[in-house]
Amino acid sequence: MKRIPRCRLLAVVLAFSMTVPVLADVAETVEKYRTSFEKRMNAELDEHGKAARDLRLNYLEVLNKLKVELGRAENLKGATQVLAEIEMIEDGEESKELPADADFRFKRVREKWERGLAEIRSARSKKLKTTVEFYLKALDIEKRRLTRAGEIKEALVIEEEEKRVGDLPEVKALANTPEPGQPADEDLQDLALASRGAKASGGKEADLMIDGKTKHDKHKGYAYATNPCSFMVDLGAVHTINRIRLFLYDLDNRRYGYRIFVSEDGASWNQVRSNPRARGGWQEIGLEDTKLQFIRVHGLSNTENRNFHVVEIEAYGS
Repeated sequence: MKRIPRCRLLAVVLAFSMTVPVLADVAETVEKYRTSFEKRMNAELDEHGKAARDLRLNYLEVLNKLKVELGRAENLKGATQVLAEIEMIEDGEESKELPADADFRFKRVREKWERGLAEIRSARSKKLKTTVEFYLKALDIEKRRLTRAGEIKEALVIEEEEKRVGDLPEVKALANTPEPGQPADEDLQDLALASRGAKASGGKEADLMIDGKTKHDKHKGYAYATNPCSFMVDLGAVHTINRIRLFLYDLDNRRYGYRIFVSEDGASWNQVRSNPRARGGWQEIGLEDTKLQFIRVHGLSNTENRNFHVVEIEAYGS
């Protein structure tokens, strides 16, 4: 692991918690550390989610200009190909491989789009990894201090927190994140689709969460319910999943509070994400080959009104 400069580490420790007196309650100390850590994690996920949304809007703007340009040049085949790309991006679908005869300008903007996405994902992984390393190092310092003071039971409480962090789906997924230039697993499929046998329930218009489309406006295109509420997707069978994506209404600057749980049998549930102030758009949840059949989203809050809006839920695995 890369060595962390002492001055930077000290700043991080102070950011996670003020210095704790020897006789302070260790459980309270861990809670302070954890709250700050989760706040940092969620802020970083929000930051890169916004970057991805901005990149998508810019890509659509460039594609629309290119479509007009090709139309004026009477390159109808090229304009049609660009139009198909626009429709796929607007519907939230993955871009397909470009045909060999695609216009060179189309190829160029696609390459820029894909390079931008790769850079955002890489930056996100690096920042999350750094935050996790700093947090674990801060915990380790506190554990060593307690051990030196002979407070072994208290030190074991810190050690349990270290284990909990190591078992977080997001942390495990960091180990499986491809480095820039490495191919992603192309065998993974979105299994949370009605066309693949998935079923959705909860709120109104639940089926819209699994129709494979993300195009929406102020009045339609999403499932919704009054907070607090719950939405569920049944994949139809147990699958090995390594990534879940949740798309929230994103036509303004509102913030949503939510939690996501997964289950293999519908009886025992594990929380895999909690975010009290998420921006709209895609929420990415990395998992480490987790066996599950059910995904449940608990809608908690919305800064704009009393409703929670889910545009789409995706689950990638095999």
